[in-house]
Amino acid sequence: MVNLTADWCVSCRVFEPKLSRALESVTGEQVELVTIDLTHLRSGSDSRQATIDASKALLRFHKADYIWDWYGGYTGMAIMIASDTGEPISCVDKRHSIEMIENRLALADVLATRAAPGRRRPDGADCPAPLR
Repeated sequence: MVNLTADWCVSCRVFEPKLSRALESVTGEQVELVTIDLTHLRSGSDSRQATIDASKALLRFHKADYIWDWYGGYTGMAIMIASDTGEPISCVDKRHSIEMIENRLALADVLATRAAPGRRRPDGADCPAPLR
């Protein structure tokens, strides 16, 4: 799960406690939380570029380079991806209750472990349209 956050993000203050509570329901190694902290995007150009470079490198390591292309600079959401391919499965944000996030995590686990690559994103997955 890739969490896009920043200290200045008002939505994150609502979303992240829900996400933390939902993640408590996950056992073992089902979910790895990867936090992309975009706090310094609003700092000077050197800090901004360092944040972008670090974010892209972390996403590339998790086979999820596309997330920066789609949502770079967007905060207050988390994208569930398959660890083997980086394929997006589902998204959650402040609109989702703890129970809804838990349900999405459970569904993402089933899809990531049992569905064939390329067929893991259910119809109606509500990730926002890519920004770019």
